Amino acid sequence: MTTTKLFILGATGYIGGEVLHKFLLQYPDAHVIALVRTQAKADLLKQAINGNLETVIGDLNSLDVIEENVAKADIVINAASNNHLPSLEAIKTSLIAKKTRTLFIQTSGAGVIADSTDPTKQNPNKVYSDVKDIDEINSLPDSQPHRLADKLVQTFKESSKVVETAIISPPTIFGVSNGFDHKTSVQIPLLAKAITKVGYSFTVYKGDTYWSHVHISDLGDLYVLIIEKFLKQQDFPSGYKGYYFAAGGTPHSWKDVSVAVSKLLVEKKLISSDKIEQLNPDQVQKVFGLPALFWGSNAKTDADLGKQIGWEPKKSSDKEFWEDIEIEIDYLKKTGYFEGELKSH
Repeated sequence: MTTTKLFILGATGYIGGEVLHKFLLQYPDAHVIALVRTQAKADLLKQAINGNLETVIGDLNSLDVIEENVAKADIVINAASNNHLPSLEAIKTSLIAKKTRTLFIQTSGAGVIADSTDPTKQNPNKVYSDVKDIDEINSLPDSQPHRLADKLVQTFKESSKVVETAIISPPTIFGVSNGFDHKTSVQIPLLAKAITKVGYSFTVYKGDTYWSHVHISDLGDLYVLIIEKFLKQQDFPSGYKGYYFAAGGTPHSWKDVSVAVSKLLVEKKLISSDKIEQLNPDQVQKVFGLPALFWGSNAKTDADLGKQIGWEPKKSSDKEFWEDIEIEIDYLKKTGYFEGELKSH
């Protein structure tokens, strides 16, 4: 039996690390090639993984390196960027030249369906299904986050008889990952860090905007499930129909998150005030240095497609989401996140 070969971009990142961890648990004999930016990151991965791991030094602009290693792989996972078009063009060039079955998984994000930071343009009741609303999702304007990358990836399968593709589009991700370097997400950690710098919390306008959420472990399971389907040559939605949201529980409101984070930061003596200011998007950027779309828009999703192929989120309940905020803040405090740059851990 031939050895399965995986080429992964973003192996030391939050999502990529969890996916690689889960993949190696299920396929310990696979040969992994990881694109990493520095020798230090290569050494970190090799120390953490006692397996058949090869590293290549480069970044998303190392197009020749990317093309060469895509050509060697049975499975290619991009968990490094959901917007970098030149690297995706290089991946496409290599994929469509292949003669053997290959799976490509792109990491996108539910920001693609985020409505607006302008309350007059919001649609808080809209919940996107990756089955019922797939035509609408695939017709979103190019101005939406990640949309250009999504559109490009969906041409891969059209251009090849041997390539299968899946786009995985997570909403707010929570939980400390089992990865190898960066172990925490973006939205809640960034919010907490900005609050500690400014000294109080905020909402974008009234804060009555909602995002879905998923635990990092459940997200990793979805990648591995699609890989399993591919390796067993079982049918799974691919190409135009292969757009997978990942979500569990009930969408959270950003006002409730701001209140919870602020309360915990006061309890842990990281700030002294639980004040929450209602700010407009420009003020959020000016005072907190944050893009308001992350906390001031609606992005509610149903993960119907993943569930159709057997994905069952186990850690993404409402209870776990709210409890995890304290777990993450404790972890971030322990690793020095609030004191400066996040340390490798």
